[in-house]
Amino acid sequence: MSKRLRKLLIISGALFALGLLINSLTNRGTCSYYGFQTDRETKYAAFVGCMVKVSGNWVLRSELRAVQ
Repeated sequence: MSKRLRKLLIISGALFALGLLINSLTNRGTCSYYGFQTDRETKYAAFVGCMVKVSGNWVLRSELRAVQ
């Protein structure tokens, strides 16, 4: 493997990891802000999404209308 290809793979891997980190922080912030706006308890679960506490149970924010 050439040095140029190795550098390119390292840089692309680092950019991918940075993108994942930024996306995760954005999703967590959005979930937290939703909880602040609605005065509800929220948490962000990785690979699941924003969860909202309703009647003692955690429900996905996207499925909240079905529960209410």
